[in-house]
Amino acid sequence: MYSSGVRPALIVSTSELMLKGGNRQRWLRLLAKNISETLGGRASRVQLRQARIIVYPDSEPDEELAREVSMIPGVRWVGIGYVMLRDQQLLLKLSEELVKSTGASKVAVKVHRSDKSFPKTSLEVMREVSDRLRSSLRIAIDLKNPQLTIWVNILPEEFLLAWKRVEGVGGLPVGASGRVLALLSGGIDSPVAAWLMMKRGCIVDALHVYAQPTAEGALAEKMKVLFERLRRFSKKSRLYLAPYHHFLELVMKGDTRLELALFRRFLNRLAEAVAKEIGALAIVTGDSLGQAASQTLESIYAASFGLELQVLRPLIGMDKEEVVNLSKSLGLFEISTMEYKDCCSIIVRHPEPRPRLEAVNMEWERLGLDRAVQQTLKEIVVYDGTTIAPWKNLSSPPSLSNQE
Repeated sequence: MYSSGVRPALIVSTSELMLKGGNRQRWLRLLAKNISETLGGRASRVQLRQARIIVYPDSEPDEELAREVSMIPGVRWVGIGYVMLRDQQLLLKLSEELVKSTGASKVAVKVHRSDKSFPKTSLEVMREVSDRLRSSLRIAIDLKNPQLTIWVNILPEEFLLAWKRVEGVGGLPVGASGRVLALLSGGIDSPVAAWLMMKRGCIVDALHVYAQPTAEGALAEKMKVLFERLRRFSKKSRLYLAPYHHFLELVMKGDTRLELALFRRFLNRLAEAVAKEIGALAIVTGDSLGQAASQTLESIYAASFGLELQVLRPLIGMDKEEVVNLSKSLGLFEISTMEYKDCCSIIVRHPEPRPRLEAVNMEWERLGLDRAVQQTLKEIVVYDGTTIAPWKNLSSPPSLSNQE
């Protein structure tokens, strides 16, 4: 049905970027780059058009591709449609052909004039398109309950026309807010927490402490699949893998009621050391207040006591059902619930839910758990999506100024 001067495309509207003043163009470029990296060879070109990003797929744009783009942080919605010459007769013809092909009997037309120099107002263009459809196809124009909506955007050199929209996740493009390090357990909560920080524009590296004999074993069982699913949203993310055995050897001599509190502190101290090394400015956890013994105020306080870096807890006010629903919508839930022997399955079953800070401090010192942190740091490896290597041998993460 395509006429000369019409090209199929995905039309991407951005989320909060229009509110960001001086950062707007930089973040638009960043989002366009993230979209291009996500689609890889499936898009022949990704272009900026004022406040829109135009994606020209290698094949006919469909809802599946639009949904994939809609999951990229920073995307408000994705329209399936066309980029066309700024020819009003061509617009009328294409609109008519489109309605015919769908068989819709009730249609809404919505027009936005981005180029204010265009001689007709948005309302005038809307009326002309609506009148043409009504007279030639004998359909109803229904702005409240349409079967089909046609969105038109008037740009300086082109018309953009979309006939279907897929709502996006919103937020900021990954890379707009710096780098953080998320604790990734392999359960339901921590991957959702990591994704929420991606949605706020962070490049999210992850740290996983494994109970298997080797890091390769942890990746083979589950963590590779989970991390790669998350990495679809943040291509620069890395997964750091640390062994559990140094902590276990020492904590076996301690008070079992405090084992969980000590382990949580061990995770935070380990994460802080890694975060400082890689230039991350915060630690991210999947804590939801009161959801488990490790997530009471007393437990959280004891675990994070003494840290210099800030700890971000994006799930802190969410209940389990909210987290599960979000996990399912992101395609994480089935992976997160795969059978996997993580460190939490080894921890004592009946921990102290409200540990006293003084008791945790004393037991930490008595067992010499700072030594466990230092020994573990020497054995960390990093997975970059392709290979596993000792983390200190990798080049430094790219600076924020080069992430566009």
